[in-house]
Amino acid sequence: MTLDHATIVSLGSRLPPSLGVLGRLQTLLNDPTADLDDIVELVNIDPALTFQVIKLANSALYGLRARCESLEDAVARVGFGDIHQIVGLAVSRHAFQGELPVYDIAGGRLWENAVAIGTLNAELALLAGGDARAAYATGLLRSIGKVVLNNFAPLTAYPGEAAAPRVHEWEKAQHGVDAAEVSAVLLDHWRFAPETIGAVRGQHAPELQPEFAGAAARLHLACGMAAGRGCALPGESAGWRVEPAMFRLAGVPAETVAEAVERAHRRFVACAMLEWSSAA
Repeated sequence: MTLDHATIVSLGSRLPPSLGVLGRLQTLLNDPTADLDDIVELVNIDPALTFQVIKLANSALYGLRARCESLEDAVARVGFGDIHQIVGLAVSRHAFQGELPVYDIAGGRLWENAVAIGTLNAELALLAGGDARAAYATGLLRSIGKVVLNNFAPLTAYPGEAAAPRVHEWEKAQHGVDAAEVSAVLLDHWRFAPETIGAVRGQHAPELQPEFAGAAARLHLACGMAAGRGCALPGESAGWRVEPAMFRLAGVPAETVAEAVERAHRRFVACAMLEWSSAA
């Protein structure tokens, strides 16, 4: 069964509405005229997201001395920088908390992979002088297409790495598009930045995405580094090239990466240890 653009958008409309909020928040935070009221108004579009943001702001991850009782309080006290991360955590958790039987991915595994890659991609963007917030969102949402493909053809199961070592090639053979392309179509529909869309579209072959090769290469490296730390998704481990040529394309000096990877790992561990029963 082949997926066309209209079908992808239609299937995307059934996903949590908060996914579109993250893209608009990113644009808003890059607007020097935006203020607290603008951010609160945007997040308040989704009452469930508002609840999660307040709970996360009160979690141990942010270490506030007094509890936030409202969204206005949470945004004011954690700051514009961290509010993007909080919304990203809540949005991705909502979108990725279920199982994906087509890929044999257990509940929560896709979210852990998303957070690991989001934090790594943000650190690599900083090293390259790029936009860390955009890179974080790129890493978080690069696999949203897997959710769509899982829902589109629930009886077409990925046969495993022995039969299909590169899952994106299997996806394309089955549906005419791979999950990366599905993700890119939805991110474009939700008005994410062109660089985010280009990086997601080109994550498997950054050199073939010339306009956004650097961002795609950084995402590629983040995926490979996450896989190297045991956080790969089925059928992805064989596809990542963590090698000097990719670092050059990414604009990241390889010798500067070790500390950035450790910072990302510490952040990932802190996020993974969140008590979601009380935090969201």
